[in-house]
Amino acid sequence: MKRIIIDTDPGIDDAAALLLALASPELSVQALTTVYGNGPVAQCTRNAWRILHAAGRLDIPVHQGAGKPLLREPNPGFARHIHGLDALGDAAVSTPPDSQCQAREGHAALEIIRQVKAHPGEITLLALGRMTNLALALAIEPGLAQQLVEVVAMGGAVGVPGNVSPVASANLYEDPEAAAMVWASGAPLVQVGLDVCNQITVSQPQLDSVYGAGHAAAQLLQAITPCLQASYQRRGLLAQGAGVRYNDLPAVAYAINPGLFQTEDLYVAVETGSELCRGQTVADRNKTTGRPPNVKVCLGVDAGGVTEMFTLRLGNSIIT
Repeated sequence: MKRIIIDTDPGIDDAAALLLALASPELSVQALTTVYGNGPVAQCTRNAWRILHAAGRLDIPVHQGAGKPLLREPNPGFARHIHGLDALGDAAVSTPPDSQCQAREGHAALEIIRQVKAHPGEITLLALGRMTNLALALAIEPGLAQQLVEVVAMGGAVGVPGNVSPVASANLYEDPEAAAMVWASGAPLVQVGLDVCNQITVSQPQLDSVYGAGHAAAQLLQAITPCLQASYQRRGLLAQGAGVRYNDLPAVAYAINPGLFQTEDLYVAVETGSELCRGQTVADRNKTTGRPPNVKVCLGVDAGGVTEMFTLRLGNSIIT
């Protein structure tokens, strides 16, 4: 099993991704670290507990992290237009009592450092949110990059448009300086961005199959997913009844089975100096810079394989 830390900002798509990770015997989730993004960081931390509660995994520790970007103010609206006011679809998802939540002292960045140093060469970090916690960890402990097995980062767009600007994805746009630090760190980095996220739609029949399992995790997804679906429909990205895109899902699927993805080793830099292109992943696909590749970029995917994995694993309820 891969030892993984999941850095996350739950988030409806984070919930789907976390539940897939917890339902997958290939992965051993060591901790969740939380960051602002789909909501304020305190809300994202509460949501992490709500998801773990639905999965019956309150044994997994949660460490709260950064509440704002390194150099900028957070988007004051966070992602309420997509994920709702509470970032889980305003579905009145129950929060476990404080006595049941394994809240741990220590900032998320420090916990990432502690775990990696305790298990050098064994930890894979799944970065599903803004890169602020990881950038802080790398700044505090520069040798950390070489001690990670891999960083699987959800974000970026090479051959497709961005989702918050013409060229940038939300996770990199909101804290481009942090992303630039991670991309330049020398850590073994996999970019699971919109190039593949846009190809993966969980169909409505597949969703119904998961919902039909009836367990608490399925009930959570059934309660929160309509908010995300409505957002896609309002923006003209998916037709009614077409299903949903959980954009964090592919990063977890990559950690489980990289063979589902087609990748290219490229030199990629993250733009920080231009407001027009802020957060863009600038990929040297024609080898014009002469710089060696620093990122494994996911450009193709077996979309059916990913959605089938999700449907079977959540529908068969490995989580109890």
